[in-house]
Amino acid sequence: MGLKKTSHSRLMGGVALWVLAFNGGAAAEDITADEAATPLQRIVVGTGVDKVAIDTPQAVTVLDQDAIDEQQPRTIGDVFREIPGVTPIGSNSVLGESINIRGIGEALSGDETRIIMQVDGVNKFYEQYRMGSFFSDPELYKQVEVLRGPASSTLYGSGAMGGVVTFTTKDASDFLDPGDLLGGRLKTSWDSNGNGWLGSAIIAAEPVKNLELLGALNYRQSQDLKDGHGNKIDDTDFSSINGLIKARYTFGENDDQSVFASYQNWSSDEDNQNYDQIAWGTGFGDVDRKVTDQTAILGYENAFSGNDLLDVKAQVSWSDTRVKQKNQDQICFSPTFCYYPFGYNSEYSYETYQAKIDNVATFALSDTWMAYLTTGLDGQYQERRNPRDFGSYTRSGSGSHPEGETKNAGVYAQAEFIWNDRVTLIPGMRIDYSNVHVGSYVNSSGNRVTLNEDKTKFGYSPKLAAMVKMTDWLGVFGSVAHTERLPSLDEVFSNYTVNAIKKEQSNNFEAGFTLSFDDLVRDGDAFRLKGTAFRNNITNYYASYWNGTAVVTEVIPKTRYEGLELEASYWTETVYGSLGASLIRGENVSTGGFMNAVPADNAFLKIGYVHRPWNLDFGWKGDFYAAQDRVGDDEDKTAGYVLHNLYAAWKPTEGHLAGSEVRFNIDNVFDKSYRHHLSEDEGAGRSFKLSFAKTF
Repeated sequence: MGLKKTSHSRLMGGVALWVLAFNGGAAAEDITADEAATPLQRIVVGTGVDKVAIDTPQAVTVLDQDAIDEQQPRTIGDVFREIPGVTPIGSNSVLGESINIRGIGEALSGDETRIIMQVDGVNKFYEQYRMGSFFSDPELYKQVEVLRGPASSTLYGSGAMGGVVTFTTKDASDFLDPGDLLGGRLKTSWDSNGNGWLGSAIIAAEPVKNLELLGALNYRQSQDLKDGHGNKIDDTDFSSINGLIKARYTFGENDDQSVFASYQNWSSDEDNQNYDQIAWGTGFGDVDRKVTDQTAILGYENAFSGNDLLDVKAQVSWSDTRVKQKNQDQICFSPTFCYYPFGYNSEYSYETYQAKIDNVATFALSDTWMAYLTTGLDGQYQERRNPRDFGSYTRSGSGSHPEGETKNAGVYAQAEFIWNDRVTLIPGMRIDYSNVHVGSYVNSSGNRVTLNEDKTKFGYSPKLAAMVKMTDWLGVFGSVAHTERLPSLDEVFSNYTVNAIKKEQSNNFEAGFTLSFDDLVRDGDAFRLKGTAFRNNITNYYASYWNGTAVVTEVIPKTRYEGLELEASYWTETVYGSLGASLIRGENVSTGGFMNAVPADNAFLKIGYVHRPWNLDFGWKGDFYAAQDRVGDDEDKTAGYVLHNLYAAWKPTEGHLAGSEVRFNIDNVFDKSYRHHLSEDEGAGRSFKLSFAKTF
């Protein structure tokens, strides 16, 4: 699935009393019920007709620009706080974040390939022991789409056992009305916890007809956060600068063709940082670290107006994620025995070249049946390098982080059959080729050892999904999906040996129902609910962990993840609310024990009010987490907790501040002390957040 800008975004703004007074209570334009959207009503682009999230036969959540801005996120992990089944993991450090979906994803394990992360259709992958896996800034994006479960493997790549997260960057068209030559946005925000602030500037232009240009620059910094006891959370300070440039030219007799290009860069340069950004282990010492993430894209689209069989999009891309480390501390086991495990200086890099092309063909099978067929090819080549300077020699990688190359290629087909907007059937199939290669390395004695080994596997990802609208208000859906994952480079070549590998295989089953009511309690209101149950059986599950001496990989013959997810929303012209909840269980079927990294049962509830004469929106959100005592051998139990949050927003449409947006949030109102079960540090204490943005 992809993303599409929705015209049904719920009007959200910000509030500050002094701003109200300054503008003399600027009036708001009238807003109808059709212009409001809850998460279940946001549009998702499938392989056929556009659908809202509630009508998809897969668990999918779309965050639009308002939903992102409303949270005033400090880091990418903050974006996922209102998505059932999705949990940011690792730490509060901007360099220590990863994602867990439905219990899959562990901060101290090399399993990032189980969740596919994409930016504008480009796969992003990074894996370094005791570091996060995705480095970016939420201010770059206008939409985030999360597809939960292996059924997403068909279009995105085999092995997506947890799911797929796709980010869509801002476009020039988001800031230009028809006929505009120039537009843009200026924004600043402040966060009391850590005294953090953001400065952002976006310029959009259409200097000639059909040529759209965009430039964006963001700077964000923060001091160390404090927890609910007022104690400093170490190494949560950072500064980062990031930017985006994009261009698109549309042409053709019916403006049905376009070429586009973009470049994105995020960087952070910090001194005296703890090497361990996940668990803050002091045994690894401190390091000066510079992190840079880059993405470049060149593409072409042709809708072939008048030809239902062709709608083509192709793009090539380059992605580079690089961590440079210097002034690494020694690790001392005694006063006379110290050494540099990572060298005096080191560099971790993932450089990836990707290409893909797909086509959507439309068929009118009868007056009541429509069919859409998506076919495509994609491929990538990735080089992973890790030179470590030991003075007299340079060592290539380590036993826990070998150098090597990965080549992937895939072909896929997915059909979507729709009958009378009542029945939707989606069969799909994907075949992937994957090759992992390691050449030579320099061992701890400075001697070169040649492995020159390859591991090649084919992965298969068939699925069948269906949705049936039983009535205008009741729908049922379900899916069966299989996917296969070739172990990552770390898992294939660990401790300088080549492991005997097996494909990791997942069989996933989902079923659920939807409820859609309009005019339920009063005229003009709307209620939506979607409930999903899933069971994911995985064989040959690769679990990597630190055993106290080295990173080892254990293959668990059989595991099972199962759970429930609930999303609900209610809206009237003035009052609205939303609810999300998830319950996940993870079992080592082979031993009967619990799996690591299964989040605690949790839910959130939001209740808000819109004062339409002023476009004033304010409300309360509660986050509820149960105690987690179903833990694996390498985990600690955690207590339950409740966080209370307040928010207010205002978007004036008249007067001097027309086109502005003011937001005021209070997170963790009662300064609660807590620890998230999948985080290794204490949670952030109370924070006052204020932002101001002006669109011109």
